[in-house]
Amino acid sequence: MHRDKATWSRQLKTSPVRVQWDPERSLELKALPYRSLQVGLSGEAVDRYVDDWVVATTDITPRVHLVRDLLRSGDDQAAAAQLPVEHAYPLPAQIATGLNASPNVTADEVPEQQHGQ
Repeated sequence: MHRDKATWSRQLKTSPVRVQWDPERSLELKALPYRSLQVGLSGEAVDRYVDDWVVATTDITPRVHLVRDLLRSGDDQAAAAQLPVEHAYPLPAQIATGLNASPNVTADEVPEQQHGQ
């Protein structure tokens, strides 16, 4: 993605947004065979996120407690059913290349998945 460590370091200092690939995890916290982007914000991006981009927040603590309790009782299917459906978001080719993402995957090609299944 970067020619060398110096280029990476220079871009890191000037960019308000950082991305890195992290492995997805199952409900048992085992690594899954695909990764998702983790996005970090700093500077102006934080201000815009807080002041302009967030339109609502929802406390999901009760749902998380339910998922935990279902997992502890051994009902993995019921726990997975409590998770939101995830959607693949297609990226323009130039952005996919910059992120080293698979350019051939589009929302039409990836079935909706329950996280952890």
